Amino acid sequence: MKNWLRVLTLLLALFLLLSLGAAAEEEELWSEEFYRIIDYTEELSDEQIESLDEECIELLKTYHLDMALIVLNTETLGSDTLESWAQDAYEYCSFGYGENRDGFMAAYNADTEEVIIRCFGNAASRVDQDYRDFICLTAPGYREEYGVFGVLYAVIRHTSDYLQDHADVPAAQNGRGGVEGKPDWYPTDPANFEKYHDPDAPRVVDTADIFTDAEEAKMEARLSEIRAELDRDIVIFTDVSAYGLGRDVYAADFYDFNGYGIGDEYEGTCLFICMDPNDRGFWTCCTGPETRKLFTEEFANQLDDRLFDYMVDGDYGDGVADWIENFRNLYRTGMPFPPDWLPIDGEFQRTHDASAPRVVDELELLSASERDSLAAQAKAISDKYGLDVAVLTLKNDSSLYNYEYIDLFYQCMGYGFGENYDGVVLALLRDHNYGTNCRIMGYGKGTEKLTEVNEERLSGKASNKYYDSDAYTALQLGLKDLAHMEKTGRVARPWSYWGWMTLLGAIAGAFFGGICLSSAKKRMASPSVRQTAGDYLVAESLRLDRTLDQYLSTSTNKRYSPVQRSSGGGGSSGGGRSSYSSSYSGSSGTSHSGSGRSF
Repeated sequence: MKNWLRVLTLLLALFLLLSLGAAAEEEELWSEEFYRIIDYTEELSDEQIESLDEECIELLKTYHLDMALIVLNTETLGSDTLESWAQDAYEYCSFGYGENRDGFMAAYNADTEEVIIRCFGNAASRVDQDYRDFICLTAPGYREEYGVFGVLYAVIRHTSDYLQDHADVPAAQNGRGGVEGKPDWYPTDPANFEKYHDPDAPRVVDTADIFTDAEEAKMEARLSEIRAELDRDIVIFTDVSAYGLGRDVYAADFYDFNGYGIGDEYEGTCLFICMDPNDRGFWTCCTGPETRKLFTEEFANQLDDRLFDYMVDGDYGDGVADWIENFRNLYRTGMPFPPDWLPIDGEFQRTHDASAPRVVDELELLSASERDSLAAQAKAISDKYGLDVAVLTLKNDSSLYNYEYIDLFYQCMGYGFGENYDGVVLALLRDHNYGTNCRIMGYGKGTEKLTEVNEERLSGKASNKYYDSDAYTALQLGLKDLAHMEKTGRVARPWSYWGWMTLLGAIAGAFFGGICLSSAKKRMASPSVRQTAGDYLVAESLRLDRTLDQYLSTSTNKRYSPVQRSSGGGGSSGGGRSSYSSSYSGSSGTSHSGSGRSF
């Protein structure tokens, strides 16, 4: 028995030694001692270097080819060549995968915009020379918009895309493929598919081939930046068919089955463009509670309206690039088309801005002379009572409540006096839910006399005046009531109130007077009555010789009944409003929201 134990112990020890040896061999397949990004220009931030290094390592692990990049300028380069710097850096840092140190070393001269790619090991056989030349030619084009980061990212992404397109991966891997009438990525059992995250999956998949290579690479780089910035996933997908699933379900399935989404809720969105000649259109699929909450029907229509014009013109690349920025705005600000005054990039710092205009007419309801008149009235109140008075006409197209929208405008414009930002805003606000109404809000000392009753009276009177007259008259009345409130502590009731009180008094008087009159009549003597009409005739005063019926004239009445016509457009039938769904499921059962339109 003891001999068997010795044998088992020796076998176990041998297995552990072999396992450790294999692990050591795997670790020695490549070295991570140095970053894959070497920047002599110091134009890259630490975060950008980290991001690019991660992209290189993922490419290495996926395709067993190393990728490293070096950025220089002419002064650093001296009399040497980019090729020699690439050779020396690759060897010094022990880059490369496996025994032959397979990999690429790209070098970029930031002054001359020249890019070269050196191949090591069997890397040259993995990517054609023509495609490497294409990368070197197009990558510098991203410098103007994305800086050095964009150039390096384009080199990595172009290389990765080529390797992916030419990779020999079985179609049925991971339960995919083999489904008749579906693309290769479609799972054989959608209902039981186990979702996953794939940070390295391309975020632009142009199966319909409607983008140029440069457009695709530019979008990919931008989407990577947004993902890092906002921790939200945005995916662009095109195909020549929806495979009988409908654009909404097909977009959801592509998103669900290809590793997209951030976090446990898979937050993000997928824009699917279908180029089927018999079903051409687009659909935006939103996933996760935060994204779905932002993507309201109103915002869906705004985004679709903008994208639709590009699509019908066949301007697909620019249209999608514009859509990406608008959806980023939605994530950043809660609205796809934020007003010019709203800061989008950078941390907001509140200030006191005495030069900011105190009359702002976004709705263009006022003439120049009317704006000047209102500004003078506002300044008079401001000087007298120590309050910053602003008169505004605003359009609220955001998901913010009206009072939140006004408050945000007040802060961004630098209104308010002193440390408490004392002031009052009188605004005509138009939103998509309630039309145009007057609102008044106070800040700091401006809230002292703005009681609930005063606020209701002032805004109600101004709103009614706007409907009866015009914006200038309504705002004039509002400023007059504001001055009266600051002087007396109250806002006078509207004239309509006294009119109604007078009318009610008259009705009450007539009612009680009628009761009294009825009571008096009951005490009066009643006249005698006859039983028949003949009793009122005086004898021999009337005689009828004959009677007959005769029509003197006829008339015809006509009534116009308009023809009822069904309304066209909208939905999936072309222009107009989009098809919108606040909740629907893809083939996996995951909930989404979305909208789309045919073009």
